[in-house]
Amino acid sequence: MNLKEENQKLREQNEELKKLLWVAKNWIEREVKNSVVKRAKRKVGWLTAQSRDTFFNENVEEIITKRIAGFFGEMMIMNTPEWVIDNIISAELNYYNFKINPISDGFSVISSYHKAIDILIEEFITKWFRSFVMKNWKPSWVENNALEKSLYSIITKWYTLSIWRLYHLISIIKKWEIIWEYTTKFSQYIKEFDYLWDVILDKEFFDNFSQLVESEVLWKKRHSGKIDFIQTRDMRQLLIWDFKDKKCLIYGLLEIGKSDF
Repeated sequence: MNLKEENQKLREQNEELKKLLWVAKNWIEREVKNSVVKRAKRKVGWLTAQSRDTFFNENVEEIITKRIAGFFGEMMIMNTPEWVIDNIISAELNYYNFKINPISDGFSVISSYHKAIDILIEEFITKWFRSFVMKNWKPSWVENNALEKSLYSIITKWYTLSIWRLYHLISIIKKWEIIWEYTTKFSQYIKEFDYLWDVILDKEFFDNFSQLVESEVLWKKRHSGKIDFIQTRDMRQLLIWDFKDKKCLIYGLLEIGKSDF
């Protein structure tokens, strides 16, 4: 095959890949939209007739679909657990409802985003940490320390790693205060995978993470009975940044999923 024929073959393959990408893009956008519409019909039932008309007249479901598909992209969505996207959709629908009915509570928005983060931590961090430890060591005696006991249970009993435990671990690693066995193993684990290390120890990611934890929105204020609109808006900003800034927490956690564990 001469050079001209090779170039022609490469062009044909490139065109074929473009077609496949177009099909994938449209399929993903259609799936996201179907999920949004399905949830929208359930969520707007409690609204007044006028509010429901506004919701559909403003094409809110279309706006949410475009935001999610455009911000994350086809490949990232394909690599994201279905329940994560589902909870993001739910959070955004609840946020819209909250904006038009501010006398309600931000709990539903907070709760949906909290569930999305928990799933991401389990799928992209905790699951591989368990495998890393079980492959390299045999779990043994554990220090009488809350964090160490938690990590031991995560490995041996399949407990989940909470947002607060993860924050505590990252804080310790950043300060080089590692003195316990399982905390050391976690540090070794994230060092093993450069991409994981780069994401969760990134200064902007950690600053956003710190603001989220210190705001107490995910625990103390969430259970206090009232989360106002400003608190909800600020937390959403840290988590998804209005689908504009990829330095937000959820995008950062999804970036970890691109790593080849």
